[in-house]
Amino acid sequence: MEWISLASTALGAAIGVGSTLLADRVRWRRERAGQNLDVRRQMYADYTAALSRIRTALNECAQADIPAGERSLRVRELFLAPGAYEIRHQLAIVAPPEIVEAARSAFIVLRDTRDLLVNGSSLNDTAYMEMEERFDAAVAELRTVMRLDLGAAKSITDR
Repeated sequence: MEWISLASTALGAAIGVGSTLLADRVRWRRERAGQNLDVRRQMYADYTAALSRIRTALNECAQADIPAGERSLRVRELFLAPGAYEIRHQLAIVAPPEIVEAARSAFIVLRDTRDLLVNGSSLNDTAYMEMEERFDAAVAELRTVMRLDLGAAKSITDR
């Protein structure tokens, strides 16, 4: 009879320890998922802000009367300053493929805009205005896939 109470005690202890370990594991996974979401949210904000800074810098160059010899260097310098290249490489590590592709697409439009400016385009040129429209569409798509990845509504108007 003593072995039954000993076995019951051992079984109860095993169940107690097991349930505690399971609860700790579930809590750890939930916390880790929350941390990953926070990292992606911050990286998405940093990347879209960098794209915005590049666009603003390119628009200022398109409006400015910069001598041809200085223009290429100035445009390239301003294009690199916000750090979008670096953030894009970080996104490739932590973000899902659809985010990486949308981020790349938006970046390519800005890179093409940079090249237009280097070749002498200005704010009122048709090609430049078309690039602006392409960039708006690419950023809208990027924000949509980012919001979906973060579990937000598809757009801020869908609430």
